[in-house]
Amino acid sequence: MSWPMLFHRVGKTSLLIFIICICFFQSNKAHANYFTDFYNGLEQFSELPSEINELKNSYEQSRAELNEAKENVQAYAEQNIQLMEQNRQLTETVQLLKEAEISRQNRAHQIKSVVIWAIALAVGYFILTRTIRFAMRRSNKW
Repeated sequence: MSWPMLFHRVGKTSLLIFIICICFFQSNKAHANYFTDFYNGLEQFSELPSEINELKNSYEQSRAELNEAKENVQAYAEQNIQLMEQNRQLTETVQLLKEAEISRQNRAHQIKSVVIWAIALAVGYFILTRTIRFAMRRSNKW
């Protein structure tokens, strides 16, 4: 190789190295920002698992509360069915008691009617016999 060609090649290489050195060592601020950004990125990336765990815990807690609410709804539905059945039985009992009360009142009315008629017949018989006796005595006197 010739000398100018070697100088040209070494010059290009050294110029390239010089430009790279200037880019890296030119500004400490830019250099620090790259590392700070990289560090902040790693820090945020390392915090992601804890945030994910918090989200998982929150999800599990919400899911547990939802399951508990579903169980409560089921319990209330079962209790509602039991109360409806109990209400039906109580309604039947009340209806039977009302019918029994009406039957008792009817029976009491019948008994009152029979007693009143018996007393009226007895009084009527007594009055009729007295009237007949009085009439017979009067007719015998003449």
